[in-house]
Amino acid sequence: MPDEGESPAASAPPGPAAYESPFLRSYLRDGEDPVVDPEAEEFAAFLAELYEPGLDDALLRLAGEAAAEHAELESGDGGAVYTDPAAVRQLMDDRYAPLVRELESAIDAVSEAGGERALHAMDENEVDTLFEAFAAPPGGHPPGSPSFEFLFGIGNVLKKVAKGAVGLAKRGLKVVANLALGPLLAKLKPIAVALLRKAVAAGLKWLPEGLRPYAQKLAERLPLLGAGESETGDDTGRETVDATGDVRELQAEFGMRAADTVFADTEAAMDRPGAEYAREADRAAVRPDPVAELDRARERFIAELGAAEDGTDLTPQLEQFLPAALPVLKLALKLTGGRSVLVKTLAKFVAPLIRRFVGPTAAAALSRALVDAGLRLIHLEATPEDERQAAGAAMASVVEDTVRGVAALPEHILADDTLLEGFVLEAFEQAAARNLPQILTEATYQDRPELREDLTLRGAWLPKPLRGRHRYRKYTRIPWVTVSPYQAAHIGTFCGLNLGDTLRSRLGYAPGAPVRARMHLYEAVPGTTLDAIMRGEGLEDPEGELSETPALHPLTPDAAALLLGEPALGEGAEARYMDGQLLGVGQRLYYLEAADAGGAAAADPGGALAAQPVAAAPAPAARHTRAPASRPGRVRINLGCTDDTLRTELYLTEAEAQRLAAGLRQGRQAGALLAPLIRPLRRRIRAALTGHRLRIVHGAVPPGAGAAALRTLPAGALNRLAATVEEALTRGLATLLKDHREAFTAATEAPEDGATVRVVLKAAPVLARVRSALDGRPERPGRPAAPEAMDVTVTAGHATHRR
Repeated sequence: MPDEGESPAASAPPGPAAYESPFLRSYLRDGEDPVVDPEAEEFAAFLAELYEPGLDDALLRLAGEAAAEHAELESGDGGAVYTDPAAVRQLMDDRYAPLVRELESAIDAVSEAGGERALHAMDENEVDTLFEAFAAPPGGHPPGSPSFEFLFGIGNVLKKVAKGAVGLAKRGLKVVANLALGPLLAKLKPIAVALLRKAVAAGLKWLPEGLRPYAQKLAERLPLLGAGESETGDDTGRETVDATGDVRELQAEFGMRAADTVFADTEAAMDRPGAEYAREADRAAVRPDPVAELDRARERFIAELGAAEDGTDLTPQLEQFLPAALPVLKLALKLTGGRSVLVKTLAKFVAPLIRRFVGPTAAAALSRALVDAGLRLIHLEATPEDERQAAGAAMASVVEDTVRGVAALPEHILADDTLLEGFVLEAFEQAAARNLPQILTEATYQDRPELREDLTLRGAWLPKPLRGRHRYRKYTRIPWVTVSPYQAAHIGTFCGLNLGDTLRSRLGYAPGAPVRARMHLYEAVPGTTLDAIMRGEGLEDPEGELSETPALHPLTPDAAALLLGEPALGEGAEARYMDGQLLGVGQRLYYLEAADAGGAAAADPGGALAAQPVAAAPAPAARHTRAPASRPGRVRINLGCTDDTLRTELYLTEAEAQRLAAGLRQGRQAGALLAPLIRPLRRRIRAALTGHRLRIVHGAVPPGAGAAALRTLPAGALNRLAATVEEALTRGLATLLKDHREAFTAATEAPEDGATVRVVLKAAPVLARVRSALDGRPERPGRPAAPEAMDVTVTAGHATHRR
């Protein structure tokens, strides 16, 4: 039975007819083992070719832009009207209507230029020429802006769809064999428009389950993906919840809709994916936002805390607040009776725990403790009313984190009140240690050291802003730290980089220079994005030039120990939260506000906390040497399981490329030049294999699910894959440095920063094993072994970003 207030339609699984895809046709065979047919593999290969790296970033930035504009509306006069989904939808439709028209006009321009040309009569060069309309969008958007990058990226994807359709048509396959380019683009246009609308809706709601109905339903039908996605949680066993939806999944949704259009069996069926996706975008625009509901419920609860008398029993108020927290924190309804029973049980146990913090006397004491812990360091103009608000907000955070701790409990504990009460107490103590200043006696902390997070800083985590939607939490202390080059080399950060990589690429510090900086600490809450923290703290990079270089870093226990000497201030993070895009609720981060030798805070591109007072810092031993910022190194991996071809791309930073070129001019051997690259290369490969820079071309793996699929492989498979990729890139680089020195040095002399090395390894044996493991059966016969063949090319600049 669905819970009260939930419609049967919302809780019932969709019928199998709701989605049509070669993925489903290949796998939904009752009573048989999973089998991949040739069409599924062809579909998978087609789909993999559509991926455009720059479009992911463009969609993320579009969503962030929409979120920022919505936040301004909420904070302005009459902001309450913008909590109405219909009003929000209308405002955003009006705001982005010009961009929709530009997108439609660019598609129409391609159609008019070559729309009558039959696909089977075209070639790829002709397609390239026709799609030049997307190279310079008509709206006058500056290069690097979200709108420009979106139009450029979606144009590249549509061009790839057209090229793929041309290839199918020339082979006489599917309906496209008798179709012209114009009718095909007409069917793809509503899919492209729906993608734009869904990106904007994602920015307004940040609703994880609302982003991926199509890809998620495919995954539900593929046991392979279900097994991979189930592995969530940190090393404490606590379940980790996505702070937002992963906007990059929108490109995968778009690709599947476009591929379904091309692979449809009839011309009438080609219209279905676009119509369905448009309806899906309509639903996304008006779908209730649980994060906004939580914000409103939290505000009511904080107000009720402020109005309560000393020692008031807040069980009724908790019963009103908790239902808003449950869906956001994804606490499974494991108790018999569903949500209502769970809410009453939790309220019954939590209310006595917070009673000592309720009322004017307790609130005043907690407010004073928060001021002593540094409240005014992060809220510079805090009034007495703000101090009282902070006390209520801190207690609301304690309640939310208590619920999050309960979310990880197994069913047998949730079902037994005698067990549950003790575990709720433990979750409350952990939540209080996280969110409250050190209000207990020193003797208590000596006896129970786990009740505080640190010995030296003695701060507290408070939401920002204090009122309205909580975007993130910030630690009230902003300590000075000195980062030695040795620490920087051993502190990992996003995207497989280390801290030294980003200090050099983003801030331009010399490799051997220590960095003196103020360290700002943050924590993700439901709805937090890196962009929200950047905007809230004044850290935007207006030009978007450094969007791939993280300014914020994960505050892991290792990072907290090395930089602060306080490992408990750090929080472990799963691999999927280490790619610099998606965050988990409770994940902690930090920003280094670097100082010059004189102790003044140095500005980040876009301005870093310039308005905040900065205490004088002791001058470091030597003045930092600053160089222009540049992109960090990256690896992208494509595992072609349909043809046993491994495709890899390595972006060498400008410094790395110039170091290799200088060594070549000096006559140094390839081995001596490559040896220093091995350690960073391994980090980048591992980051690619566990993140979104991995593509697997296989009939069972939809786009974006590569890392999840690898988690289902036998133990050791990931290490073997990593070793194979390392060998391919090392051999490829060695070939370039030994046999193609002129081509490599020419690429490094071009005006673009860095160089991209592409290595294609054909007949790679490891891919046959990966394919067999993904098939769930021994290696398929009929594919004769062939010697590995390697192709290596080098291109100036960051070739994966713009092609």
